[in-house]
Order: sequence, then C-alpha cells, then structure tokens
Amino acid sequence: MMNPHHQPLPSGHPHPSAAATAPVEMDPRVWRRLPQPLLDRILACLPTPSFLRARATCRRFYHLIYSSPFLHSHLLLSPHLPFFAFVIPSADHLLLLDPNGHWFLLPLPIPVPAAAGGGFSAAAASAGLLAFLSGASGHKTLLLANPITRLLAALPLGPSQRLSPTVGLAAGPTSIIAVVAGDDLVSPFAVKNISADTFVADAASVPSSGFWAPSSFLPRLSSLDPRAGMAFASGRFYCMSSSPFAVLVFDVAANVWSKVQPPMRRFLRSPALVELGGGREGSGLARVGLVASVEKSRLSVPRSVRVWTRRGGSGQGSGGAWSEVARMPQDVHAQFAAAEGGRGFECAAHGDFVVLAPRCGPGAGPVPASVLVFDSRREEWRWAPPCPYVGVGGVGGPGFRVLAYEPRLATPAIGLLDATTPVALHGMHG
Repeated sequence: MMNPHHQPLPSGHPHPSAAATAPVEMDPRVWRRLPQPLLDRILACLPTPSFLRARATCRRFYHLIYSSPFLHSHLLLSPHLPFFAFVIPSADHLLLLDPNGHWFLLPLPIPVPAAAGGGFSAAAASAGLLAFLSGASGHKTLLLANPITRLLAALPLGPSQRLSPTVGLAAGPTSIIAVVAGDDLVSPFAVKNISADTFVADAASVPSSGFWAPSSFLPRLSSLDPRAGMAFASGRFYCMSSSPFAVLVFDVAANVWSKVQPPMRRFLRSPALVELGGGREGSGLARVGLVASVEKSRLSVPRSVRVWTRRGGSGQGSGGAWSEVARMPQDVHAQFAAAEGGRGFECAAHGDFVVLAPRCGPGAGPVPASVLVFDSRREEWRWAPPCPYVGVGGVGGPGFRVLAYEPRLATPAIGLLDATTPVALHGMHG
C-alpha cells in the first residue's frame, strides 16, 4: 500500500478549495457494469503510485501486474512522474521525493550480497531501472533492477578491471546503453583514468541480449568522480572532469570521447551535469544542464548557484554554447549556503525539476529539511518538507546520493537480458 505523506503546499500557492478537493463518489453499480477492457484501460492511465493503491482493492487488480497486455498499455498511457531517489549507504531502501513534496519509502529490489569489497551500490538510474555496481575491484558486475516489480538482470562481466568507475545508464523501451568509465587498474596498487567500456543491447541488434563494444579512450588528464555520475542527452553521455574542471562528452554511435569547456570554469564549485527536459522516450527535448556554485572574490555579482544549458554543437569542443537559464535568489542562497557549510551538495534533475541536497560532514545526523527543489518551468525555488522517515534513514548523511528515478510497472528493456523471475511486488510506503 502506498499512502503519500502529504505536506502543506509551498508558500505562495494557495490551498485548493474544499469543493475542488472533495472526493467524487461513483455508484458501485456503474463500475460493475463497465466492460473489463474499458476498466483495464482506465487503470492503465493511472500513475504508478495511484495504481499501487488501487491494486490492493481486489484480487483481479492485484494480478494485473502479471498481465503483459496491461503492462504494455500502462507503459504507453500512464503519465511519467519525475521522482528523485535518495540512496543511503548500507540501507535496504530508497527514499523517494516527488516535486510536490511527498516522501515515500521504497524497499530495494535485492538483499545486497556481502561480496568482497562491499557488495553492490546504486550507481545510475534510467526509465524505471536502477543500476547496481559491484564494489569489489577487478572486472565489474552491473545489475539492472526494477524496484517495483523486483525484476533483476545482470550484464555480462565487464571486460576491463576497474576500482571505482563512473557509471552512465540510458534505457528505452527496447534498448539499454551502459557506460563504465575510468579508474582502470593498471596494477594491484595503482589506477588511472584511461578507458571506458560500453554495453549496448537493442531488440533490433544481433544478439539482442547485448554486447560490450570495443573500449574507448578517455581524453588525456581526465579525472572522474564516480559520485557525480553521468547525464545523457541526444545520443551522448556527459560527465565532469576535475583539476581543472572540464566536461567530457561520449558519442555513443562514434564510440569517441571529447572534451568541452564549462562556463566560468575557474570559479565553479560542486559542478554537476544533469539531464533537463526529456519526458517520454523519443521526445527530443532532453538537453544537458550544468548546476554549480559560482565563487569569485571580485565578481561583480554576489555568490550564487547557477544553472546553464548547452545546445547545439557536435560535442567536439566547438559549435555549441552554454547559456545561463537560472540563478538562485540571494535570500534562498543565504539559507542554502548556511545548510551546505562549504561541503558541497548533491544534485539531480528530472523533467523540469532540479533537486539540490547539501552534504553533511562525518558523524552528522540526517538533515531532511535541507532539500531544495527548483522548478525551471515556473522559475521557482522552494524547500522540500522534512522527510518523515528519520528513524529508518534520512537525507543528508555522509555518502548519500541523489538519482533521477521514475517508478514504473513496465520496464521491457530488462527483458533483453537474462532477467530473473520477480520474487514479490513491493509498494511505496508513505
């Protein structure tokens, strides 16, 4: 059962009137007379959280999750919701936040095995799938999982030996692309950022179960942070390189990496690349964005957090330009800087929303109130309500990550791999 933890609407937005929120009761006799195909189509139009609530009302609704025609309809008809998953180290669950301020607790799809090197940890997310990377050094194992249906599938063992690589994932209805980059083990005691491995699975390819493409070489002097992850837009993966800051671009079709310069790179702090826009696969609206603090002692404008987007260009360092699209207001930035305390922040984007969560120092308790949401369509910055799950893991502890995640019943791309049978269906608890 999933019952969202409702919080007051953000200031500046009036509460809906009682008339607008009053439940509309429908005569049960009307529901009984509806043809089953019509009723199934109505249920297929529900968002995933709403369907999980309705599923608990009767046995037939409960078993729709195992109906392939229904899952296909739900994939096509249900609205896509921009959630954010807070991954807490060593926790057996995710904390989900929607842009309206509702928190949910979602159990992880697997009991994380205690393998040598620390088991598995969530590394990326796309189209309802989470990617879990093995912690042991050497040839990496990448698991793809749907936390709702508990479907699991393992990619073939990675061809290169790595320590803590950066992972990117782009999944569609009939395809999966995964990139594992950097931290090459050149000896048992040394690593270098030399290469990247790309896994491609497509229903139209041979074999459809996928394959590891030939390794590609990273640009010279690359320095990757696995916690920063990758963003995907227009057939390219983007990730940050530090010391100095640069944006690495991987063209999947050409299997080639290149480097472009970020804006104001000498004055950036905690830069994060995100995917803005998007929506349903194939919409063509997704674009890469950069979110970062700007700090310069003699800057003509006060310190702040800015958002840029990059449009056009071939990814080879020319033809594209960064454009500033948003800047955090000074009153909001003063609160954000106080919560962040110079430790940086985690950031993710989903659709028109960007989430910024200040990091905490070692030994600090969870700080669930310090999650800031930016609505790029309304150009509005607002604080998320406190997370109610403090007793079972909170947001803000050392090592947490934020991923753009969308709960989906149907993730057909995982069927390209050797997926295991779902053990049980987990709902989102609120």
